[in-house]
Amino acid sequence: MRIQKNKIFRALVVIFLFILVIVSSKTIVNSFRTKIVDTSAPALGAVNGLRSFFGRIMPFSSLREENRLLRDRLGLAIRQIEAIKFIYDENKRLKELLDFKRESPYATIPAQVIGRDPSNWSNSIIINKGSRHGIRPNAAVLSARGIVGRVVEVGRVSSKILLITDPNSKVAVLIQKNRQGGILVGQPDGNCRMIYISLDSDVSRNDKVITAGFGSVFPKNILVGEVTDVGKEPGRLYKYAVVVPAQDMSRLEEVLCVK
Repeated sequence: MRIQKNKIFRALVVIFLFILVIVSSKTIVNSFRTKIVDTSAPALGAVNGLRSFFGRIMPFSSLREENRLLRDRLGLAIRQIEAIKFIYDENKRLKELLDFKRESPYATIPAQVIGRDPSNWSNSIIINKGSRHGIRPNAAVLSARGIVGRVVEVGRVSSKILLITDPNSKVAVLIQKNRQGGILVGQPDGNCRMIYISLDSDVSRNDKVITAGFGSVFPKNILVGEVTDVGKEPGRLYKYAVVVPAQDMSRLEEVLCVK
């Protein structure tokens, strides 16, 4: 009986010690865990901040794709607007040319400018009409705004036009307001100069210059341009006038050749 009591007592002691060890272990573990958490808290905060930062940034990838699509659409819209403007400008030019052709008392042949002479010694253009279409040498060439030049070379399906701005070009002209005559010669700067104007002639800025109609090349009373300056060269017995052509030759795309 006594032996049995001793066994029960020893068992209770073992159970108590086991419970004590467990309780002590939990306290140690909790303390150790608390220290680890305290030590790693700044790093955990930084990681959490980075996670939040990247969480906010991730949507920007979709925004970038959306912006790319919007830029592509904007570029397409701009190209479409440019194409529409080109068609509008072309229609406007052709309408002006057609109106001029209808009102002109001269029979004309419409043509398109397809090239320019690259030489520095001449100011000329190439058109897409030639002898096959009725173009003849020395025919006057006009635009809806005024005189352009004359035909100097004729091929079967193309022709070369010498512009009035070429130094080799000479045209008999008049000051519209007083019918003062002179000769228009081309200048290297793209303008023209009217020479042989009488010293007592009343010529001033903004005066209109028209063709005189002398000879068989240029019809009479076709607008040439406008006076921008008047002067007198030393030792000469006449005045000159700087004339800006009514037609900007650098923008010339369609012309009318007089038959």
